[in-house]
Amino acid sequence: MGIGEMKRDIREKIISYQYHTATEDIWELLDTYDNYLESASTSDELAEAAFLRGDAAFHMGRYHDTVKALTKSLSIEKTPEYAYLEADAYNMLGMLFAFVGYENIALDNYLSATASAKKHRNIQEQVSALLNIGILYQTLGDYRKAMNYYKKGYEAANNEYGTPELMLVLLCLIQQGQVLFKMRRFDDAKRLKREIDSYYQVIAHDEIVLPKCIFEVWMESRFGTEQHVQELIEEIRQYLIRDTEYLEQIDFYVEFCGFLMEDGRKTDARQFLDLLTEKLGATEFLHLRMRMEEMEVQYQQKYSDETHYFEACLHYMTLQQEYERTLKEFKQQNLSNIESLQELERQRQEFEFRSKCDLATGLLNKDTFRYEVENYLEDRNRGVTDAMIIVDIDDFKLVNDSYGHLVGDEVIVKLSTLLKEQFGEDICGRFGGDEFVVFVRNITEITQVEMRVEQFREQFAALGFGKNANVHNTVSIGVSYNNGVNASYKSMFSCADEALLKAKEYGKNRVAFFEIKRGLLKYV
Repeated sequence: MGIGEMKRDIREKIISYQYHTATEDIWELLDTYDNYLESASTSDELAEAAFLRGDAAFHMGRYHDTVKALTKSLSIEKTPEYAYLEADAYNMLGMLFAFVGYENIALDNYLSATASAKKHRNIQEQVSALLNIGILYQTLGDYRKAMNYYKKGYEAANNEYGTPELMLVLLCLIQQGQVLFKMRRFDDAKRLKREIDSYYQVIAHDEIVLPKCIFEVWMESRFGTEQHVQELIEEIRQYLIRDTEYLEQIDFYVEFCGFLMEDGRKTDARQFLDLLTEKLGATEFLHLRMRMEEMEVQYQQKYSDETHYFEACLHYMTLQQEYERTLKEFKQQNLSNIESLQELERQRQEFEFRSKCDLATGLLNKDTFRYEVENYLEDRNRGVTDAMIIVDIDDFKLVNDSYGHLVGDEVIVKLSTLLKEQFGEDICGRFGGDEFVVFVRNITEITQVEMRVEQFREQFAALGFGKNANVHNTVSIGVSYNNGVNASYKSMFSCADEALLKAKEYGKNRVAFFEIKRGLLKYV
């Protein structure tokens, strides 16, 4: 077997591995895989290997190993085929920071996951991140914001890129139903439940969807039968016993356990407390363990005698002291990792700026300008009017030859600044040299655009350049309109370019307009 085949074989084993069993074996596999990658590997393979190591560490509750590996995966440049790893890593980091009580950092990571997923049209991770943000707010009791993000997730799941992701739609509806119940809007929750049930019958049939089961218990406890409630509780308990990825759904379990206590279900609450405490006991996530100890205190206060209650309080205080001792180390690790993530984000933003923009002016470069305009034109309403504007500096070569490139550069920079001031809300770009472009969307009055363009031409002509500000220059401008027609980027640019040529022919320092629908040219 060659190295390539051995790498593929080990990779498949790692991906299919259940991280909750024989934990040493998974680390041996990961180490072996890393060794093979050292001999010959692509950046995609390295990024994936780091992600798999972080994923394994997360499921084992290893805080530092998770952050270290996922941060490494994020730092490696990937091809579009492997770009999904970025959103996955940010989502997992968000969950991790939420576990240790750093909700603001968790939110930053979820938002990064959303942006990355949206950029790469990864609907599943985009909706997952929006759901995670909603759950974060729901856990903190901010139901309004939680509902807002669940609705955003619902809209994204009914995506514009293709067929709706029905399972994601279902999950978003379930979370909305939970929030309505929490807000005591029971009739609204009941109406939404009918819609949830219809989706569930089509998508999941008999498959267990944990948040739906929990929502069912809530609703049945109010509107249904006790027998059905007990059946659902037992179903959830069995699901928790065999759930190998319980950490990803821990907020659901903890909230459900709290519901059982509030609803006076002493035996059921005891069983879930014991199960969750046992599962979380092996993790480094002390903040999660403390949440369980808090619930233990509440349970003993509600259902036991004074002796057991004080014992629970003592145990909680002991864990609190352990938490305080480790908090300093957590913070140090967090600071280091947060710095790494922030530096990574800064580098990413700088790279995106450099790849999208003309560095001398900060305007979009030719390729990015075309992409933005074509993207807009794909979804444009035919009843809307837009304008393509091409600005060309008159006799720019003569300025460079006569006064030097420093003055030429000053002309470029001041023109760009003026362009941003006049058309900052529109799409502005530089096509190199002395040619600039602007695309104005959704025009209500064409005369207003014509006035802005003419004002821009006059203001530029009034500027002075050079040491004594005694050098003056002008621009010629061509404008095309697409009112009433679905003109392409190419045709709009071509018509604006034709108008520009006419402006040059008729003496420069003027504006020419081309109305595409009627094929008419006019001049100012």
